Amino acid sequence: MRVPLLDFRDGLEDCLEARGAHDTALDRASAMIQWVERIHRCGIRYLARQSDAFTKTDINLVALTSEKGNASFLDCGGQSLAVAGPQALEKALLHAQESGMGLSVISSVSDLIGVGQLVEEAVEKGYACFASFVVNPLSEEGQLLTEIYGHSRGIIGVPGQEEILHIELYGLPVSHDAFIQGISPENIGDLLVSVLSKTESLLPGCTLLCLDLPDLYENIITGLEAGIKAAPARLYNPADLEARNQDVAEEGYDVDEQDWKAIIEKDGLFSPPDGTAEL
Repeated sequence: MRVPLLDFRDGLEDCLEARGAHDTALDRASAMIQWVERIHRCGIRYLARQSDAFTKTDINLVALTSEKGNASFLDCGGQSLAVAGPQALEKALLHAQESGMGLSVISSVSDLIGVGQLVEEAVEKGYACFASFVVNPLSEEGQLLTEIYGHSRGIIGVPGQEEILHIELYGLPVSHDAFIQGISPENIGDLLVSVLSKTESLLPGCTLLCLDLPDLYENIITGLEAGIKAAPARLYNPADLEARNQDVAEEGYDVDEQDWKAIIEKDGLFSPPDGTAEL
C-alpha cells in the first residue's frame, strides 16, 4: 500500500512516541527508520516485528568511557542508537576537524539498523564516513536484521565534486576489528583496502570513522570505485537514489499493509518498559 509522505511521518512518529521516544530521540529515530525505508525498504517491517525497537532512549545511560588520540569510546548501556549515535558522530566529527580523522566506537547499543542515517548526515556536512556494525546473530535483533536487512555490515559515504559515493559491503569489513579497538588507519591506502575486505570476526559494536580531508575525496572515490570490482559490495547509483527520493516525495512510501497497521493501530503502539523512556 502507498502511504503519503506526511501521513507516513505522522504515523511513524506516533508509534515511536508511544514506545517512549521524545524530542531529539524521536526526531533521530524517525530519521533512521526513514533512511532504512528509503534505501532498504524494510524500516516499517523492522518496527512491526521488533516490538522493543527504539524503546530504550534514556540518554543518561550513554557514557563516554574514554578517549585515546582521535578515538572516542561510548558505552550505551543497551540504549538505542537514536540517542547514542548523535553523540558518537559529534565526537568523530570534532576529532576529524582537529586532525583530519576521527573515530567513535559504540558498545552495548541497540537499533543498529539505522546506522546508515549517521553516515548520510556526515556526508551532507562534507565529511567522508566509514561505518561498521555487529549485532549478535543469535539475538532477536540480530536474526531479524539478517532476515529483512541482509548481510551488509559496512557502509561508506564520500562527498564528491559532482556526486556522492554510497557503498555497502556484504559482510563485515576488516577495518571493524581495528576500529573497535580504537586503531585508526595509518594511511588512505590501508583504509581503502580494509573497508572493502571482509572479515569473519563478530566483535560486537558499531564504529564511525569520519574524515575531514576534502582534497583527498576524489582520490578516495577513485580508489573505492576501482576496489569494489573485486569486493563483495554494492555501489549505489546516484541517479537511482535520486529517483527513489523523488518517488517517495511525490508518491509516498510503498509498505506492506499488515506491517503498517501493526505500527499505527492502537494494539501496535507498544508502551516502553519501565525506566527506558528518555528523560
